[in-house]
Amino acid sequence: MRKVIRVLKTPVTLLLLLAILGYGAYWGYHQVTLDTASPETVCVVQDVGGELTSDKVSVRVLNGGEQGGAAKTTRFTLLSWGYHIVSYNNSDREVDQVTIIGNSADDPEVKLVAQAFKAPVATEGDGRVDHIVDVILPTRFGMVDKIPTSIPVVGPVCLPPITASATESASPSASASETPTASTTPTAKSTKKK
Repeated sequence: MRKVIRVLKTPVTLLLLLAILGYGAYWGYHQVTLDTASPETVCVVQDVGGELTSDKVSVRVLNGGEQGGAAKTTRFTLLSWGYHIVSYNNSDREVDQVTIIGNSADDPEVKLVAQAFKAPVATEGDGRVDHIVDVILPTRFGMVDKIPTSIPVVGPVCLPPITASATESASPSASASETPTASTTPTAKSTKKK
């Protein structure tokens, strides 16, 4: 009996290792060929009743200038006027004027966000399917005293779905009745500029 076990031990071990190796190769090939591209969030056509309001507009605020804290301050200001802020961060793109980017430069959500800033403001469209609006801030910019919170529209509007986990909300003490202002005076250059 011992001799039979000793004779079968090596081939059985090799067969088990070969099976594990074969499964590992199959799993690795399956993982490499797996489509890992995340599906793009597309906009949802919504009837807004003839008026697009800020609570339906999703915005990313990006600092494209040298003023530290510009994106964070602007984020808070837009939040206090009811806009949904998806994120705020630094931008790789440097701009000389406030640049608003959306699906199309003529989209109502782009026009509404653009009205929050003092001239000069550039609007651009890049065909994005999610209809989130990007705001790229220069070093010097200004915001209007009373930020518009609605714009008239004709027909339905395609907007990103707004979920609580994907957006930030203003603190309970901030309200649209307050007059928020963004500081536009330059500060010392910071390595962390957001």
